[in-house]
Amino acid sequence: MKPVFGRRPRSGGFTLLEVLVALAIFATVAAVVLSAAGRSLTNAMRLEEKTLAGWIADNRITELQLANPSPGEGRENKELEYAGRRWETLSEIEATSDPGMRRVTVWVAPRPERSSGTPLRDRAVVSLTGFIGVR
Repeated sequence: MKPVFGRRPRSGGFTLLEVLVALAIFATVAAVVLSAAGRSLTNAMRLEEKTLAGWIADNRITELQLANPSPGEGRENKELEYAGRRWETLSEIEATSDPGMRRVTVWVAPRPERSSGTPLRDRAVVSLTGFIGVR
């Protein structure tokens, strides 16, 4: 092929404009993917926290059900380490209409780094209610 006067033959590469458009599309897609991954990670951490707190609450109710003698009415705060984290629990035991049963509600929250002054009930990730028999 002979070059036409004043025109260069096309080399087959991308123009600067095409490269910039491709980079803009890639950057947009990357931002969306990173945002979705961040939300997914946050949701996974929240689910893990709720699962661990649920196990702690269930364990606490089981401890109270197995206690001999049966615990009386009242509240008890406890701190514990579970799964490599610090947790706080609040157990509240109340009378029911059946004198042989008591209602137990357990609230579980991660232990904050600094005291926030917020009551444990308001910070709780999980609350669980169960019943214990009076022996």
